[in-house]
Amino acid sequence: MSDAAALEWLDRLLSADESQRENLLAELGAADAALRTRVERMLAAALAPDHSRVLGKVVVDGLTHLNLEAAASLQEGMVLAGYRLIRELGRGGMAVVWLAERADGVVKRQVALKMPMFILQGDVDVARFARERDALASLSHPNVARLYDAGVLPSGQPFIVLERVDGVPLTLYCDERKLDVIARLRLFFQVLAAVDHAHKHLLVHRDLKPSNILVDAEGQVKLLDFGIAKLLDDSEAATAPLTEQAGGAMTPLYAAPEQLRGGAISTLTDVYSLGVVLHELLAGALPYRAPKGGRASLVDVLEAQGRGELPRASLATIEESAAIARGMTVPKLRAALAGDLDTIIGKAMRIAPDQRYDSVAHVAEDLRRFLSRRPIAARRQGLLYTARLALARHRFAAAVGAAGLVSVGVAGVVAWQQHRESMAHAERTAAVRDFMFDLVNDAEAVEGHDGEEVTGRQMIEGAVIRARRDFGSQPQLQGELLGELGRMYIRLGAAEAAVPVLTESISVLEKHAPSDDPALNKARVFLANARMQSSDEREATRVLAARARDACSNASVDCAKARAYASNILSQLAALDGDDESALNEMRRSAADVEIAFGATNEETAIALMGLAMVARNAGHLVEAGDSMKRAAGIAQNLQLRAVNRTEIERSMAVIDLDLGHYAAARDRLLAMIERSTSDAERSLLYRLLATVYIELGMAPQALQTATLSLKTIPATDPGGMKPYAQQANARALALAGQPVPALAEIDEVIASLIEKGSAADSFEVSRAQRYRAQFLVQEGRDAEALTLLRSLRDAQAASSTSPVERGLVLDALGEAERKAGNGQKSQLAHEAARAELLKQLPVSHPYVIKNEALRKGA
Repeated sequence: MSDAAALEWLDRLLSADESQRENLLAELGAADAALRTRVERMLAAALAPDHSRVLGKVVVDGLTHLNLEAAASLQEGMVLAGYRLIRELGRGGMAVVWLAERADGVVKRQVALKMPMFILQGDVDVARFARERDALASLSHPNVARLYDAGVLPSGQPFIVLERVDGVPLTLYCDERKLDVIARLRLFFQVLAAVDHAHKHLLVHRDLKPSNILVDAEGQVKLLDFGIAKLLDDSEAATAPLTEQAGGAMTPLYAAPEQLRGGAISTLTDVYSLGVVLHELLAGALPYRAPKGGRASLVDVLEAQGRGELPRASLATIEESAAIARGMTVPKLRAALAGDLDTIIGKAMRIAPDQRYDSVAHVAEDLRRFLSRRPIAARRQGLLYTARLALARHRFAAAVGAAGLVSVGVAGVVAWQQHRESMAHAERTAAVRDFMFDLVNDAEAVEGHDGEEVTGRQMIEGAVIRARRDFGSQPQLQGELLGELGRMYIRLGAAEAAVPVLTESISVLEKHAPSDDPALNKARVFLANARMQSSDEREATRVLAARARDACSNASVDCAKARAYASNILSQLAALDGDDESALNEMRRSAADVEIAFGATNEETAIALMGLAMVARNAGHLVEAGDSMKRAAGIAQNLQLRAVNRTEIERSMAVIDLDLGHYAAARDRLLAMIERSTSDAERSLLYRLLATVYIELGMAPQALQTATLSLKTIPATDPGGMKPYAQQANARALALAGQPVPALAEIDEVIASLIEKGSAADSFEVSRAQRYRAQFLVQEGRDAEALTLLRSLRDAQAASSTSPVERGLVLDALGEAERKAGNGQKSQLAHEAARAELLKQLPVSHPYVIKNEALRKGA
C-alpha cells in the first residue's frame, strides 16, 4: 500500500467539494478497498476540529499496525505487567490510558498506564519504543510528569507507566479561576521551564497543547505525553529506519508548519506550539480563522500558514466570554495584548523556524522583560519605544510626558497640576533625605547614659519617634518609613522590637494605600518574618505572608520583591511543618519573583536560585537542585560577591554534585575550598563532605583521614551540632576500611546523640543512620539482626514522607539481606521497588541506579 497514493488521494479529497467526496471515495473503493479504508481514516483526522492526530507520511503507514482490539478488551481488575487496572482515564487516536496500581502492593501508588494502540513488529519498532522510553526516563523536572516503568507484553503490545496527574488543562484552569493576563503569564513560566528542561536533555515534545499541560489545585503545572519525543542527537537521524518511523504524530491546531509539511523537527518546533498555546491562553482563541461558533480544521490551519504570517493576537476573534474570564471587556483585552505581547507571540509563531525565538529560554526572558516593563529583545528598541517603557516604570514621569499630547488649553491646566505634584514629590524626596540624615546626625544616647556610644537600636528608636512626630500629615510616607525601620530592627536581631512598629506601619498603610501597594505588602512580610523569629505563631505568620504574596499582584518591581520575600517565608514555614513539596513550590515562586525584581544576572537572583536548590535537595528533587545550582553558579561567576555568599554557593555546588553522583567534581571543588578556608567550623564541614565523597568513591584511607580531620576541627562550642554527622562519616569510613565493630559502636553513639538532641526515631537523620547500622551488621556477619532492622525501616518509611532516594537505598539494602537469607523472590521484589523509588528523583546514570540494576540482575 503506497504512502504516496494515500497522500495523493487525501489531497484530492480535501480540494474537492463535500458533495463530490462520496463519488471520489466510491471510485477509490472500487479500485482498492484497503486504500479507501486508510484514506477515509486520514480524511477524518484531517477534518476533525480537535482531539485528532494528523499522521505524517510514515506514521500513516504505521496505522496498519493498530491494535484496537487489545485496547477494547481491557477491563477493570485486569493485571498487565504487574499493574492492576482500576478504570479508564481516557483515550485518543493513538493510545488508551488507564488508572492503575501495582498488583503486588509493594508500592502503594496510583499511576497512569498508557497503552499505545499498536503492536511492535520487528527490530525497528522495538528500537523506536526503546528510544521513546529512554527519552522519558531521562527527564526529571517538577513540571514534567515522571516515567515510572515501561515495557513490552509478550504479545508485542508496549505499555508506559507514568505519574498520575490530578489536574485540569491549562486554559480551563485559568478560565475557571478568571485569571488575568499577568497571572496567566506567571503560570506559563512553569510550562516554559518544563519544555526548556526537555530541550536541554535533547528532547522535543512535538505535541504541546493545553490538554497535555495540566495544572493541579495548588497551581503546579505538569507537562504530559513525551511518548512521541525523540532524541535530537541521533547520529543516524538522516538515514536510519528508526527516524523514518519515529512518527509525525501531532495535533494539527498546535502543530508547526514543518510538522504538517514533513520538514525537519527541532526545538524551534516546540517554540511555535508554545506560541499557539500562549495565544489561546491570553486571547481565548487560536490564531486561525474558524467557522462561527466552531473550531478551525486542518484546512484552516494550512491556509493561515500559507499566507506567510499569522494574525496578531490582539486582532483575534475574541469572544465576550473569553474577555470576562480574564476580568476584562473585549476592547480592554485587545489593548492588553497589543504591543509587546503581540510581538512576543508573533515571533514565537513565525512560519520560518529560523525567524522564531532561538530557544524557549529566550521566550521566557522576553516575557520577564514585558512584566517588568523593560524593552523586549524581539522588538527594535527605538528611542520612543524605550522612553515609553521607561515612563511606564515611573508613572509620575509618564504623567508629565503625557501633557504634551493634549491641546494647549488643557495643557495649561495639566501643567499646573503636575507642577503641584512635582513640588509634592520634591518635598517628599527632601523629607526622606532629611529624615535619613537626622537618623545619624541627631542620634543621642538614652537618658542616664550620657557619653556612651549610640547603638544602632537606639538610632532606630529615635527614628521611629521622629517618623511618628513629623510625618502625620503624610500618612502613606509615614507608613512606608515605619515599615523600613521595622525591617532595620530585624536586621539588628531585635525582632520583638520590630513587631509593634511593623503593626503600626500596616495599620497606617491599610487606611491610606491601595491593597496592592508594595510598601504595605512589604510591611506585612517584614512582620511575618519578625513573628517567625520572636514567637511560635506559625498559622498567623502563614496567613500574613500569604496575604502579602497574593495582594501584591501588580507587575511592579517592588511588588515582585514583596512576593519573593513572602514566598520565601511560606517556604520556611512549610519546611518547619515537614511539608517539603509545599516548601519547594513556594521557593520556586520566590526565585521567579526575585528574577523579575532584580534581573537574571543579579547577585540576589543567584542567592535565590541557591536557596531553591537547597530546598529542592531537601525535597529530594535532585535534578532540579542541580539545574538551579548551575544557574546560580553561572550568574555568580561574573559577579563580585561577598565572601560568605561565594563560599556558600561553592559549598552548595559540592553538595549537589555529591547528591547527583558527580563525585570527582565534588572532590575537586571541596579540596580547593579547604585550601582557602580560614574557619574551623567551615573546614570541619568541608572535611566531612570530602570524607563522604571518598566513601562513595571507595577510597578507604582518604575517607578515614578526612573524617578524622572533620572531628578534630569541630570548634569546642560545636555550632549547629556538627559532631554526630562527623562521627557518622567516620563510622562509614571505618566500615569501608574493613572495621565493622568500631563502626557499629560509633553509629550507635550517633543514633543516641541524634535522638537526645530532639530528632524523632522515624526522622530522616535517624533512619539514615539506622540503614548504615544495618549495613555494618551485615558486614560483621549478624545477618538476622540486619534483616529484622531493614524490614522495620521499610515498614516505617512506607507510612512516612521519607525521601524516595532514602527509601530506595533501604529497599536495595533489604534486597541484599533477603538474598543472603535465601529469599530470592523477596529480594527481587525489594530491588524492583527500590528502582521505582530511586527513579523518582535520580537520573538513570546515577551510581545508585546503576548499582540497583546490578543488584536486580543478581537477585
